Amino acid sequence: MTARKKSTDETWLEKGDSLYEEYRYKEALEAYRKVRVVDPGYLYAVNRMGTILSLMDRDEEALACFTTVLELGPENPLLADIALNNMAAILRKHGRFGEALAAYDRSLDLEPKNVMVLCNMGNVFCDMGRDEDALAMYERALEIEPDNSALLVNKAYALTGLNRLEEALGVLDRALDVDPGNFMALNNRGNVLSELGRDEEAIPLFERALENDPERVAAMVNMGISLSKLGRHEEALAAFDRALIHDPDNILALDNKGCVLGELGRDREALVAYERALDLNPADEGLMHNFERLMKKIGKRSG
Repeated sequence: MTARKKSTDETWLEKGDSLYEEYRYKEALEAYRKVRVVDPGYLYAVNRMGTILSLMDRDEEALACFTTVLELGPENPLLADIALNNMAAILRKHGRFGEALAAYDRSLDLEPKNVMVLCNMGNVFCDMGRDEDALAMYERALEIEPDNSALLVNKAYALTGLNRLEEALGVLDRALDVDPGNFMALNNRGNVLSELGRDEEAIPLFERALENDPERVAAMVNMGISLSKLGRHEEALAAFDRALIHDPDNILALDNKGCVLGELGRDREALVAYERALDLNPADEGLMHNFERLMKKIGKRSG
């Protein structure tokens, strides 16, 4: 018995998939474009085209692809779910939060217990500063997956935004019970403790976070901030310098380095740090305030 010969459309689909897996996006696009509208694989090809266009920062074209999938193939729940979630991610990226939430709502109509969608809706609400709504979404997701450490971290983030810091600590403890090496749980627990003025307790958490992920700049900067609050300026400076080795344009590290150098009386070095930060973000009012305060200090001393 002879094997069925592949259609031309199937061949183009396979070629597109192969090129996509090799990150040859332009060639993959051309392959997918050759799949005919009448072929059963057409909507899959259009959906994949949307993904590629998004990766190439051609977001409006990507949105058009996902819209086509939804218009032509609403009876295919899997493709519709993928298209809606990809569409929502692009809309969120561009600050079109209302449209993103509408897309996620449509996705939940297809699958009401979709944990990823509930989590992403919570993330959009956080972006909008609607922490109560975000918290509700994370709690709905946790009813389905109570031991999901990433969801627990997000819930704690929303609680922190609501200034319910002790509750946030309890949720982060649960996340660390589930996943003791979770970087975000360790880092965020350190941040909450720092907000509570418990920096001595925060520093070991940042150290644990960096043991698990030695190149994460956020934990280096956060540890430097806690060290500086405790008056351990030389150690704080080392933490900020370590962060700047990995990310020379990190404004938070530069700003805090300038503050620490100022505390140490190393004003000229502090000035260099502030000037570098202001080159990167001249509109930052906090940076400008710190810079001007240092300039006044230098001016008084030289006068």
